[in-house]
Amino acid sequence: MRMEWLPFRPYFSTALYGLRMAKSLYGRFPRECTVCGYKGRFHAFDNPLHIGVNIDSRCPKCISLERHRLVALCDREHNLFEGRDVLHFAPEPGLRSYIKGRHPKSYVTSDYAGAADLQLDIEKIALPDNAFDVVYCSHILEHVDDGRAISELYRIVRPNGLLLAMVPLTEGWDESFADPSKATTDDDRKLYFNQEDHIRFFGRDFRDRLAAPGFRLEEFTAVEPYVSQHGLIRGEKIFICRKPA
Repeated sequence: MRMEWLPFRPYFSTALYGLRMAKSLYGRFPRECTVCGYKGRFHAFDNPLHIGVNIDSRCPKCISLERHRLVALCDREHNLFEGRDVLHFAPEPGLRSYIKGRHPKSYVTSDYAGAADLQLDIEKIALPDNAFDVVYCSHILEHVDDGRAISELYRIVRPNGLLLAMVPLTEGWDESFADPSKATTDDDRKLYFNQEDHIRFFGRDFRDRLAAPGFRLEEFTAVEPYVSQHGLIRGEKIFICRKPA
């Protein structure tokens, strides 16, 4: 390549990368959805850990993402929902159908701003103590005051019951990152926290935050061969938080 073209080389290589990525937007490898049973290629969708996209992320049949398929996989091993009173925050359509199909004793949904059975403020939950056997709370705690929310979640879970918690997590950080001065505009929140309505990014101390009110923690991690088979995010975790009896 002639010297005068060298300054443009990064732009050409980026354009070529974009073309290669575009070929994978509707699937690169065959996968199997643990939520609905679909077998075939998944579509690309937003990456939950940074600005960008994940290839083979969204099931075209039930619209499940990686974290939803991890929950269904965890349920295969732990039987999380059957015969239990379940509260589901911010219910996703595919996972809502999946949980109802697991024959819970009761199933209640909550969305602060959307269509659901209840409109609850997770920082001040208008429900009695010890109300549910299982509370599912995925990708919500990064939007709110997590200390208040986790204490409230502990309060409404029955003794020996479970909180199933998932968040965007950076294992390389000892401490979670939150800075109100970096959360004043939508662009700032996108830059520092990945999304316009996020106010923190969690590090390894998320475990301590969950344990603070008294939860005992187990972890269910996305590993092979399930990562490649079901289109999961390597190392993504469900925190299974049990309230002592």
